[in-house]
Amino acid sequence: MRVWCLLYNLSLKITMKDISLKDLDLLALLPCPLKVPIEMEFKNHFENENATLNYLIEGNANNQLSYNTQIESYTDIESIPEITITSGINNFYSRNFQKKFIEKGYFYDAANYKANSIFSNIDLKDPEGNYTIIASNILVMVADINALGDIEPPTKWGDLLKPEFQKKVAIRGTNTSFCETTLLTIFKEHGYEGIRKLGKSVKWGWHPSQMVKMAGSGRAEAPAVSVMPYFFTKTIPNKQNVKILWPEDGAIISPVTMMVKKSCKEKQQKIIDFFTSTKIGEICAGAFLPSLHSKVSNKIPEYATFNWIGWDFIKERDIDALVKKLNTIFIASYRGIVR
Repeated sequence: MRVWCLLYNLSLKITMKDISLKDLDLLALLPCPLKVPIEMEFKNHFENENATLNYLIEGNANNQLSYNTQIESYTDIESIPEITITSGINNFYSRNFQKKFIEKGYFYDAANYKANSIFSNIDLKDPEGNYTIIASNILVMVADINALGDIEPPTKWGDLLKPEFQKKVAIRGTNTSFCETTLLTIFKEHGYEGIRKLGKSVKWGWHPSQMVKMAGSGRAEAPAVSVMPYFFTKTIPNKQNVKILWPEDGAIISPVTMMVKKSCKEKQQKIIDFFTSTKIGEICAGAFLPSLHSKVSNKIPEYATFNWIGWDFIKERDIDALVKKLNTIFIASYRGIVR
C-alpha cells in the first residue's frame, strides 16, 4: 500500500517497513546528529508548499544495514527512490551497483559548488560526477588517560596495530559487522595482516554512544582507545580524563552521500537545492560533520587533516565483496580464531 507522508502533518509517523521505497521522492538515512535538525528544517522549509511529497527521514544507525541489502536487490532504476541520502561506504559504492546504474549514467553530482577548502588536498568530490557528497562524518581517536597507563597514546592509525594495544581498543560494530571505513583505511595502508592485527587490538564493538559513556569513567572495562565520530567527542562527560587524538595521517572520512537520479532533476529541483544549500551545510558543520559546501565555515581544528580512501581505490575494487572479506578476517582475529 502506498503511504504518503504529508509535510504539514507533523504527527504522522511512518517507517521503512510501512512504505514502498520506490515511491519515495526522498529517503534520507542520516547520521545521528543530523537527523533531528535536518528533519525540522525540511518540514519548516516545505510546509507551505502547495504539494505533497512522499519522503522519509530516519536515523542511519537503525536502518543502514537493512537498506544495504535492499540496494543490492535493486534490478531497475525505477525501484530506487528519486533522491537517497546515506552515510558510509555502503552498497551504493559496490561494483554490482556501479555496473547496473552508475556506469549507465542514471545519477549525477547535484552539488554545483567546489569542495570546501579544508578538503583541498583530497579528491572527496566525485571526479566522474555521479555521487553527491554533502558532508563527512569523521573518525578520530579518544585516549582514556587512566586506561592507557604507561602506554604511549597512538599518534596515527597504524599505532593501533601494535601489541601493546591488544584488547584495549573500541570501534563501531556489532558481533557480525564492524565499521567499514575503519577496516578499509587499515587495509589500504597495512593489507590483510593489518586487519588481523586490528582484530587482536579490538575488544569492544560498540555504538559511539557507549564509548562516550565509558571514556574517562574510571571503570575497569573502559577502552584505552576508542575510535568514534568527532561529533561524539563533544558529548563525553568525563573530558578531564581523556585526550582527543587527531591522527597525524588524518581523521577517517565516512562520506554522507546523496544519490540523485538525472530523471528527477526538474521535478525535485527544490529538494536538491535544499540539500545542497549553505543552510544544510551549516547544520552539518554545526554538528561537527564537515560540509563540502565551499561557503560554509567548518568547526574543526586548524591543524586537522583527513584520511580518505579515494575514488580510485573504490573504482578499482569490488567494495562490497572487500568489506565482507575484511569483516570475516577481522572477526576471526577479534574472536581469537586463527585464519
